[in-house]
Order: sequence, then structure tokens, then C-alpha cells
Amino acid sequence: MDALSQLFYLHGIGYEFTKYTGEQVFFNEDTRKRALQCCGVDTNNDAQIAQLNFKLDASTWRSLVPSVSLVEQQTPFLKVKVDERQLHCSVNITVPSLDIHITLANLYNLAITGEYYLHEVRYIELELPIKALPIGYHQATVKVGEQLANTQIWSVPEQVFQIDNLKRTGLSIQLYTLKNKACLGIGDFDDLLELTTLCAKQNMDYILLNPLHLLFADIPERASPYSPNSRALLNPLYISAALSTDAQNNEQLNSLIESDDVIALLNATDQFINYHKVSQVKYALFKALYDHFELTGSTERREAFDKFCNENISTLSTLNSAQSKFDYYLQWQASLQLALCQQSCIEQGMEIGLINDLAVGCAGDGAEFYNQQALFSKGANVGAPPDPWAEAGQNWGLPALNPQSLQHNNYQYYRSLIRANMQSVGGLRIDHVMAIRRLWWCFDTNGRQDGCYVYYPFEHLLAILKIESHINQSIVIGEDLGIVPPEVKHALSSSGIFSNSLFYFEKQHDGEFLSVDDLAPHCLLMIANHDVPPFLGWWQHDDLNIKQHYELISKNEYEQQKQQRIQEQHKLLRFINHRSHKPELVLESNAMDVYSELALCLAGSQSRLFALQIDDLDEQKYPVNIPGTDKEYPNWRRVLTHTSKDIFKKNAPLLAAIDSIRKG
Repeated sequence: MDALSQLFYLHGIGYEFTKYTGEQVFFNEDTRKRALQCCGVDTNNDAQIAQLNFKLDASTWRSLVPSVSLVEQQTPFLKVKVDERQLHCSVNITVPSLDIHITLANLYNLAITGEYYLHEVRYIELELPIKALPIGYHQATVKVGEQLANTQIWSVPEQVFQIDNLKRTGLSIQLYTLKNKACLGIGDFDDLLELTTLCAKQNMDYILLNPLHLLFADIPERASPYSPNSRALLNPLYISAALSTDAQNNEQLNSLIESDDVIALLNATDQFINYHKVSQVKYALFKALYDHFELTGSTERREAFDKFCNENISTLSTLNSAQSKFDYYLQWQASLQLALCQQSCIEQGMEIGLINDLAVGCAGDGAEFYNQQALFSKGANVGAPPDPWAEAGQNWGLPALNPQSLQHNNYQYYRSLIRANMQSVGGLRIDHVMAIRRLWWCFDTNGRQDGCYVYYPFEHLLAILKIESHINQSIVIGEDLGIVPPEVKHALSSSGIFSNSLFYFEKQHDGEFLSVDDLAPHCLLMIANHDVPPFLGWWQHDDLNIKQHYELISKNEYEQQKQQRIQEQHKLLRFINHRSHKPELVLESNAMDVYSELALCLAGSQSRLFALQIDDLDEQKYPVNIPGTDKEYPNWRRVLTHTSKDIFKKNAPLLAAIDSIRKG
């Protein structure tokens, strides 16, 4: 292997992949070089390449232990690397925080798990038996003879946090779409609080949320929750003024609510959120809440705020705000209200409660990126390779993390990110979970759009998910749609991570829908999500009409896709009629009758998590997002037509029937 090829391998630069067509695609050398250059490597500098190869390979064998040592909790062995001439040396392992001291007289008779020859010296990797440690991260020192090294032992459970093996039903929502009780134009935590009660009464066990990440207050029209300012902070627009203690006896707030701007917003009947107006009004209300807190806040509340700031200062400080105390106050209020909603779920008997959603990346001009620039590549964005829905591939415009830099400070960045998103919830859905294994990088090579897969430290990132899920008592769902290698699916499954299935895509080789009995048991099963049309819109072809209206497809493409849709509808009818004992449904059947029968069929699957989308229950025809569009269609703005109470009242018989099937 030549030096450059070795560095490609050590740096995680992909060599080939299997396209959705089954074709094996190989990346050319120029493409792989460009990926390395995005990581700061001069591919024409032989000395730098040799130095990096030595650092990433040979030098690791000259250290007793790496900075992070993964230790399986059930079979605890610590791996050390030594010169084989040191086998006679004694060993001392100390874990100060747990008052653990382990001593071995020598290294003979230990299992050898690897070897490496350097300058005619044989180095070997050995497994040292140690005591089982509590799940978590533990600083340790290792001494072999006179050689001393430090490592952070990660005591890793076999699986992520698990709940009882029962079939559970939940609701999938985009929080901003809920009909707002305060009539301020955007769903908030008070609406979510009401929804927890409605779900609990229908014996639902969870509410799956959209990402609640911080967006851009100064550019409110940047509304995508999947291209956030920071994934470790919350979007203040979800704060309900009514839920805040600082709304009580607040004359300034009461005066604002009676102002012309607020009255105009209250009287609006728009189907799409006007983020500029909503943000203008809500931030004025937030300022009134903050001013009231500054003037009347009790000692107890001030101490609680100070404690919140001190505990989260590393994340809060990334805001780099000119009005930092106000922005910290908003994060405090948002955190309190999110926790209140989760508390309501648990108190009402919901087994899981809220499930948060973690976006795959952050915006390239946001707080998260600016404060962690050293961890990111230069000139590469993440996206997706060609697939049936995007033959040219996709560039999501999110900066790509450098897999080597990610290891900085024992993966502190990723650990903090996961922990922040598991706060005050019972589960975490990870969008595009393949990101912990590999990501498709998009970049320019010699003036043309190019891309390849880059691999990440999978074992370490998976270990973080396992550890943090137990620390935070949170289940984990990995959105694994698209091209996912079998070995990754196996690793996620054996780790107890729920997969995420969309019924639309669950097909047999002949194109027919999978049988209900063949749907995966350890998964979150959904009919649709935010990237596909609501069922009513899908059945009535409204999504195709919208695409033609916005000139996203030509007239010929419209006719082709319409015929393809009709074929899909016939397949769906065959799926339902094969399972249902009711009169056969036909193409002319009412869309919501078809939806109800489909939901009842899927409720009978063995999938442990089954989520209904509130958009479907509200009979929406417009999608919240059309992938591949930005300015053409008003993505992330469409609101629901009816209140949550009315939606649940209308669908009560269907929800009761689904609950009976799931609990039966």
C-alpha cells in the first residue's frame, strides 16, 4: 500500500460504495484527494503524509493506552499495547473516582488481540481483566513497569436504555404547526402541554417532536429545524408567555397583548406561519417577561436562574450575544417548559413521554459552527449520494465534521451534544443515524461538483449513545432510511437502537408492500414523516399538483408521476384488502377511509413503536417540507387547520380501535 492510500484508509476516506441500483461505484483518486484536502491535508506534501501515517498508525502502538479506552461492561477487559519484552513487568491500574486499584504481577498468559512490528520490535495488544465499572466515563492511570499513561475508561453497556418489550403507540408532530391556544401564530410548549393530556387519555406512550434546536432570531424566516443555529440550545419561539411565572401580575405584558401588532396576529388566519411577524411579537412579549423577572424575581428564582446558567455556561456562552443575560433567560424558560411537558407525560402514565429529534448537522454560519470551527472540515458539506428521488445526489449545505478532529478532548463535543438533546425527554430520534458511521461529503473537485463517503469513529460514537442513553434514561431511535450497509443495521439492532420505517418505502422485491407480519419488530413504524406528503395529499395527488404549480416538475413529469402514483395506490389497496375483513376499498374510496384502514392494519404489526402523524389526523393535504426546495415552496411553515382537541375528538373512534389492537 502506498503512503497516500494508507492515509486515505486511516483518515476514513471511502474507497467505494454500492449504489441503490446495486452497482458498485469506486471513487477516483482526485475525489479522495479533495476529501483529504478538506481535512487540512496537503496531498502533495509527502513529508506531511508520512508524518500523519505514523501518527495515526505506528505511534498508537508506542502508547500503553489510547486517550479513550472502550470497555464492555459485561465483559470488562482493558486493552494495553506493550513491547513484548515488557511481559515480565508488573501492572497497576487505578481509577481514583471509584477508589479502584488493580495489580497484576506480570503480563504473561493474557490474551493477545493484535500485534505490530516497528523498527524490528514486536508490539502486542493484550486484554487485561478489570472490575466491572458503572456505566459512564472514568479517568484512570495505567502503569506497566516504569511506563505510565492516562486514559478515560468508557464503561459501555451492551445496549442503549431499554423499556418493557410491549407494543406502544404515539403521535408524531411538528410543534410549530399546532393550533396555538394564545393565537400567536405558532405552536408552543403550552400547546404541547395540552397535547400530553390528550395523548395520555388515548393511552399513547410518546410524542415524537421535530428538532427543537435554536434557529436564527435575527433572520426569523430561516425556519428549517434541520439547518439550525445550534443543536445544543432550544428555539425560544416555543416558549409560552402564559406558562411563565413572570406573566403573573405583569402590566407591561398585558399592555403588549392589547397592542395593534398582537391584535393583528391574533386575527390572522394564515395557513402558513409568518415568522417575521410572529418573532417580532413574541420577542416583545419575552422582553416583558424578562424585565418583570429583573424587577420582581424572588431570591429563590434568581438562584435557580444562576444555577441553570452555571451548569450550562459552556453551551450558553456559544451564543456570543450582546444581550447575553436576556438570551440565557430565554434558554432557562424554554428548558423549564420542556421539562414541564415531560413531567406531565410521566405523571399521566405515558411510558416514554417526549421524544426529541437531533438534526444531522448545523448551519455553516451559526453559533455551533463558529464555536467549534476547528472540528469541521474546510469546504465540504454533508448530503446524500444519488438515489431514486435525487439522481444527482443531495447537498444539504451543512458543514461536515472532520472525523479526526471529532476525537478532540475525548469526544467532548459529541458527548455534550447528545446529552443536551436527551434533557427532559424520554427518547431521542437521530436524523440520518448513518452519520455515526459514514457521511456523504459534497465538495468541488477541479471546478465540478463531486462527493464521496467519509467514515467516522463508529465504535466510539455508538458507545456515547449507549452511555448517555442510560445516564439520561432515554431510548434511542436511529433514522436509517436510504442506503445503510447490512453490518451497520446489525450493529444498531444489536445495540437496542430502534430503526425508523416509513410504510411508503417498505417494499418487496416485486414492488408490492411488505406483509404486515414482515415489518421489523424493533422499529418506529410510521406511515409518513415530514419529508413525504400527508396521506390525504398523497392519495389525492395534491403533492404532485403542488410540484407542478411551483414548476418543480414539467407537465410530462407530472403525468408520469401521476401514473406511478396510481400504481402505488393499487398496491396499497391490495395490501389493505388482503388484511381487512371489511368491504374492499377501491381507487374511488374516500381518502380518510383508506387511511383509517391502513392505520388499523399497521397497528397489528409487531413493530414496538407505531406513530400516527397529527397532520394525517387533521386531514392535511399540504406537506410541511418538499425535499430539494428552499425558496420555491414555504417549507416548515404550514400550520394545522384544527385545534388538538378537535382533532382528537374527531378521531376518537379510530384512536380507540388502534389502542385496542396494540394492547390486544
